[in-house]
Amino acid sequence: MTLNNKKYRVWIDGCFDFTHHGHSGAILQARQTVSSYNQNKLICGIHNDEAIRLNKGCLPVMHENERYKHIESIRWVSQIVKDAPYVTDPEWMDRYECRYVVHGDDITLDANGEDCYALMKKMDRFMEVKRTPVVSTTEIIHRILNGETVDDINDKLTLEELQKYSTGENGVDKHCFVIDGKKNELLVDGIKDIKDKSQWVVLTGDFDLFHPGDIEQLENISKRHPRGVVIAHITHENGGTIMSLKERVLSVLSCRYIDGVVIGGSPAAEWGLTYKLGDPHVTSNGEFEYLTAHVIQDRINAQRDRYEARNAKKRAPTT
Repeated sequence: MTLNNKKYRVWIDGCFDFTHHGHSGAILQARQTVSSYNQNKLICGIHNDEAIRLNKGCLPVMHENERYKHIESIRWVSQIVKDAPYVTDPEWMDRYECRYVVHGDDITLDANGEDCYALMKKMDRFMEVKRTPVVSTTEIIHRILNGETVDDINDKLTLEELQKYSTGENGVDKHCFVIDGKKNELLVDGIKDIKDKSQWVVLTGDFDLFHPGDIEQLENISKRHPRGVVIAHITHENGGTIMSLKERVLSVLSCRYIDGVVIGGSPAAEWGLTYKLGDPHVTSNGEFEYLTAHVIQDRINAQRDRYEARNAKKRAPTT
């Protein structure tokens, strides 16, 4: 393998179904492995629906175009590669000049029960990062199937987590600011001047099951107001959602289309422009206008037997 020594690129791949902060955390860690080098890039390979069906035995909840959109929106991703092979292929990595593949400290198996990264490990082209505990696609589906909402009391955000997920595209420099909306307290500083709140353009909502429909609205706002300060105001901080406040905040913080996040509290009169999540002014004619948290829940409930069987298998203790 011959690579340009001036380029430092790594590869990460996956299904990224129900893309959550565990996925974005792994992506962040992958970007940080090359953040000290100039011209560093993270290339993200995404498996298509058919590859997932063949290897997992069922289709993902989120369609491939939805998963492509979500991963492309994550700030630390330099480029996505659609239709990436389910078993990581060194020829694909070479094509994108990636020396290593990065994956969490869990095993991913193909249709034959083989480790998808066995060859890469043998070739010494594999790097491991820590998997985010508790959060998983399986857990989120379980909550939906059982009509469970979350209690934020045992899932508190830490300042360290907020600082980490607020970093810029290289995974190190500061980017997003974070404000405690109830206390009007700056928790994490960002790169934009936030003193003049008349320049704020805010999308307010619970951002439950943060998905491409939400992302597209934030993208639309950022394109229409390039000089504004684009903010996601995350409400319902006391639970009553499928995802906890921590899960929602960290998921939203990874989005490249925002400058900051306000956690909790009520919209303030001095904010320049405020839109509610799902406002027709920011959803109209969008590719993902149809997608809402309720649509996603309906997909799962419409095939309850299939997902219950899938989850029972994945949640079963190993011996």
